[in-house]
Parts: sequence; C-alpha cells; structure tokens
Amino acid sequence: MSIRDLLLLTGFVFALTLGQANAGEYMLGTGDIVSVSVYGHPELEVKAVEVDAKGEVVLPLLGYVAIGGMSPTGAGKAVAAKLKEGGFILKPYVNLLVVKYDSQQAVVLGQVNKPGQYVLQRGSRLTDLLAQAGGVSPTGANTVILQRDQGGKRVDTSIRLDGLFASTSPVTDPPIASGDVIYVPQASVFYIEGEVQKPGAYRLEPGMTLLQAIALGGGLTRRGTDRGAEIHRPGSGNQLEAIAAGKDALIRANDVIDIGQSLF
Repeated sequence: MSIRDLLLLTGFVFALTLGQANAGEYMLGTGDIVSVSVYGHPELEVKAVEVDAKGEVVLPLLGYVAIGGMSPTGAGKAVAAKLKEGGFILKPYVNLLVVKYDSQQAVVLGQVNKPGQYVLQRGSRLTDLLAQAGGVSPTGANTVILQRDQGGKRVDTSIRLDGLFASTSPVTDPPIASGDVIYVPQASVFYIEGEVQKPGAYRLEPGMTLLQAIALGGGLTRRGTDRGAEIHRPGSGNQLEAIAAGKDALIRANDVIDIGQSLF
C-alpha cells in the first residue's frame, strides 16, 4: 500500500505519543483539564479541574492557583510551593497530570476530508493532524504547507508526504505547535480527451508519461491510437500550443492530451 493510500483512509489510526507538542514541554492554558495529587494526602486529590480563562485552577486549601503558561511539571512545583508557603505541608510532593488537552489547537485547511480546527494532544505531529482531518482527499497534493508564526512573521515550510515514510533519508514528521496552520493544496492535474475510455481530468504524478496518462484514462477505445497524439500546452500569452507527443513524452500540469482516431 502506498503512502498516499494510507493518508486517504479516513480510518487512518494515529497514536497519542508521550512526546511534547513542540520543542519544549506542553504549556497549560484555558480549557485544559488537569488532575492534582499530593503524596500522603489523599484528601487533597483533585481528579479533574479545568484551567479557567485567567489560567487558574481551584484546589483544596489553596483556592485559586495560577498555572496557565506553565508546563505540567512547572505547575506541579508551583502548587507544591504554595502548600509549603502556606504552612500546610512541610515537604509536599505534588503530581500534576493533564487529563484533557484543550487549550492548544491547530488548523487543517485545503484538500483534506474534514478541514477544521483540532485540539493538539501531547506529542501531536503533522501526520496525526492529517489523520484527525480524515486524511488527504483525492484532489490533494503530495506536498503540504506548514504555516507557523515565528517572531511575528509567517513562515511557510513545504513538506513532501512521501518523504515522511521514505526508507532512506526520510523527512522528519514535524511536531505541531498551537496556532500552526496545515494547508494541503490541490494537486496538479492534466486533461485527456478524444479516443480514450474515460476522458477527463486526472491527477498528475511526477515523471508521468503519455503512455501512463492514457492508462489513467482507461486506455484507448477501439478506434483510438497513440500515434499522432497531441499535447495542448499553455504557452506565451496563455495560448495553447499543440505539441506532437510520443509514448514517452512527459506530461506537465494543465496539459490537455488529444488522442485521435486510427486511420485503419
């Protein structure tokens, strides 16, 4: 099964890994739900508390504690410091875990089956987001654009999907950060008409030849011949130029292939 077939499967299975959502640890924000436990003090355990709009959670003894913008590890240390400063526990050991990730989101747009905004899980990567979006649609390109804000400027990075799964020198599956936009452009197409079984528009693959294009069009009709085939290609001034093409002629984006009738 090709990589494109994998990405087209809407049932593509993705795992929630134990990595980070970006180069650092996940940063807590509004909407995240966390659990808090204090070693040796089960009465202080909170199984699920939501980070509010101010980045705070309500905990026993402490009331409101600000943890927004902190990593889970840092937030646990902040809670421990509050318990110690308040004189509640001399040496508190606090374990703070994220139950649900809701504050970090990215957008998937373009030629995917379910474009929209998606919540990032811890360790979310490009392929995870594409899977959540239902995979690349049949009209999607093999290259996606990762748009990210860096220092107030939008930076676009092109990533080839087939490179992610290459056996030699694979492309890194990049981690996705909150605010990222993943855009899947429309694939390049060509058109074939005349004496083929299924004339129409078809997806252009790298290195495609006239013979392969005819095969995509269902093959020749009983009256068709590849001899004397013409490619009408956009030229100067957006005028179509007629080019005689042999079986091994390379097809370009937006070519219109005309397959004629055999004289016999």
